[in-house]
Amino acid sequence: MLDLFKRKLFKIIFWLFVVIALPLTVLMFIGSQRYVYRAEVKIKSTAEVIFPYLYVPDQVIRWQDGVKSLSNPDNSFDRPGDTALLTLNSDDVEHSLTLKIDKILPSTHLITSTESDIFKSQTTWELKALKDHSIVQQQVVCFYGGVGRFLAPFLTSEAEQQLQSDLERLRKTVEAEHGH
Repeated sequence: MLDLFKRKLFKIIFWLFVVIALPLTVLMFIGSQRYVYRAEVKIKSTAEVIFPYLYVPDQVIRWQDGVKSLSNPDNSFDRPGDTALLTLNSDDVEHSLTLKIDKILPSTHLITSTESDIFKSQTTWELKALKDHSIVQQQVVCFYGGVGRFLAPFLTSEAEQQLQSDLERLRKTVEAEHGH
């Protein structure tokens, strides 16, 4: 009887491992990978007009969904190393992150980074000026940790949709304010 109980217990433990532990282990491995999200938009304006909308605090909050505020205590957020406090508002819960400018080449290139308990990300903005419009490309590279590792595989399409939606709002805002 004891031997039968041990075999049954072993089977239960084995199947619990297969059903619970193994998938969680796989998700931990997958979640620790690098995730890249991309979006692009064509805006009927010059790169010089568009560029401030990407980092000037008063401009950013006007087109990025979920951004409640972007504030910089030193009143300077336009050089590499400058930081600002990014406050996100979703479902009545505020989250604050420090946003840092890693690299800035006026009107063409901006790289910012942020880090939290759940993720570390770097956002690259590329602006290409053409004859009668500009192309704005955004790429966000994320490394997830903690609980984020489990959520990451399920966020990809939603994250890219959010980026594209934000860029469409940027396009509408810039074109409405600059006559195109």
